[in-house]
Amino acid sequence: SVQYITPYQISRKMQLRSAYLLLILSSQTSAFTTPSPSFVRTQVTLFVKTKKKAGKKKGIVIKNSSGFGQSKATASKPKNQQDNDFSAFPALEDSVQGTLVPAEGSSKEGPASDLSNEMYQRLGEIYGFKSFNYLLQEGDKEETPSVSFGDLLSTGGTKGNPSPAPISDLSDLLNPSSSSNTGGGNGGNLADLIASATGGTVEKSSSSKAIAASTDMKIDSLPAFEKFRVLHVDPMVLLVEDFFTAEECDKYIALSENPSKGPDAPMQSRSKTVGKDALAKAQRTSTTWFHHYKTLPELMAKASRLFGLDGINRWEEPQTVRYRRNEKFTWHLDALAPSNSLEESGGQRLATLLVYLTDLTEEEGGATMFRDLGGSDGPLRVRPKKGSALLFFPAAGGIPNVPFDIRTLHCGEAVAEHSQQDKWISQLWLRQRKYTPTAPAGNSHAAAVETVAAYCSLEQNQNE
Repeated sequence: SVQYITPYQISRKMQLRSAYLLLILSSQTSAFTTPSPSFVRTQVTLFVKTKKKAGKKKGIVIKNSSGFGQSKATASKPKNQQDNDFSAFPALEDSVQGTLVPAEGSSKEGPASDLSNEMYQRLGEIYGFKSFNYLLQEGDKEETPSVSFGDLLSTGGTKGNPSPAPISDLSDLLNPSSSSNTGGGNGGNLADLIASATGGTVEKSSSSKAIAASTDMKIDSLPAFEKFRVLHVDPMVLLVEDFFTAEECDKYIALSENPSKGPDAPMQSRSKTVGKDALAKAQRTSTTWFHHYKTLPELMAKASRLFGLDGINRWEEPQTVRYRRNEKFTWHLDALAPSNSLEESGGQRLATLLVYLTDLTEEEGGATMFRDLGGSDGPLRVRPKKGSALLFFPAAGGIPNVPFDIRTLHCGEAVAEHSQQDKWISQLWLRQRKYTPTAPAGNSHAAAVETVAAYCSLEQNQNE
C-alpha cells in the first residue's frame, strides 16, 4: 500500500525559499555572498514507499498533520523574549508559520520509545537520512520515480506546459552582483550576524578521498537507539535518551577540565562577551574545547550509528562546551553563512547533535530554546538531562542554495546565578560531504579508525 507521496515537500520548499528571499530583501543586504540558485534545473525525487523497515515499534500520533510540512495549527508570536536579542531575526512569515507541525503532547512527556514509521519516512524523504538508526542492508535500496523540480515550478507543473516567465529571475534577486548596498543602512548586518552565530568564515579545503567504512570500524555492530522523544515534527527536533552513560558524561568533562598533555590535547577557546549592537546579536559566553576525533570514540561511533552512516568523515571537529553561571548563547542559527568556499569545505551543516553532560533543573536554567516552535506556550525549552542527546536539522530540508532553516532559530538559556553546577555539553555538526578538520593541529578522521573500532568491538562483546 502507498504510504507517502510528497508533493507537500515541494510546497514546503517553496514556502521556505520565499521566506529566505524575504529575509534577504528585508535586511537590505548585498554584502553576504550566496550562490545564485539553480533550482529550475534541480532534480527532486518523489518517493512512493511500498514497504516498511522491519523492527520498528508503533510510534506517536502526529496531531494536525495532513502531510509533510502541513499543519492546520498556526504558531503564535513568541513569548519570553530573552534580552530581546532575537529582534535581529525577523518574525516568521505567515506562510512559513503554516509549515510548523508540533508534536503530540504525549510524545514529549510520555515514555520514550522508538520512532514511528512516519518519523523514519520524514527523516529519509525530507532530510535525506534513509538509514537513520537502521543501517541499510544489501538489497534494501529501491528504485524510485523522479520528476524535475523545474517542471514542478512551471505554470502547468509538467514538461508539456512550461512556464512563460522564467523563474531564474529569482537568481538575479539573490545574486549579490545584481544589487547594490546604497545609502549606508544595515546592509552587512545579516551576513555579520550569521558569521557571528556560526563562528565566522574560516577558509577550509577538503579532499574527495574516502576513509574506512563501518565494516572496518564496526559501527554497525552497535545496537539501534530505542528511546526517542519527538519534541517537534516539522522542523524535526528529537531527544535521544541514554545516548551517553553517566560514566561517559563524566569522562568527557574530565577530558576538558583536566586535559592530557602532548599532541592529543584538546584546543581550548574562550568565547568573548560582545555588546548588543546591530552586528553582535549572537552573543556567546562560554568555553569550548576542540578535540581530536580519536580521543572521543564513543561520541563518534554513536553519532554515526544514529545516522546510519558508514564512516565518520563527514563530522566536524567534536567539541565540549562549558557554561558557568550567567553564561549563555543567545539566538542564533547553526547553518553556515554562504561563501564561495563552502562547497569545497564539506558543504552545509545538515544536522546538529548536542549531548548534555550534566543535569540542570528548571530553576537552574541552561535550557536549549527554539523561538518559533513552542506555539502559544512560548519557546520550546529543552532542559539539560545528563546523557540525553538533542538532534535537529539547521539546513532547510535539503533545499538547494538555501543556507538555513529559519524555523530552527534557537539559543542556550543563561545558567542561573544560584545553579549548583555548570552546564556541560558535547556537540557535533554533520556536513553534506567529507569534511577536513582544522583543529586541533594534526586532527584527522583516519587517526580515529583504530580507537572507534576498539570501542565498537568492546561494546559488541559486552552485548553478546
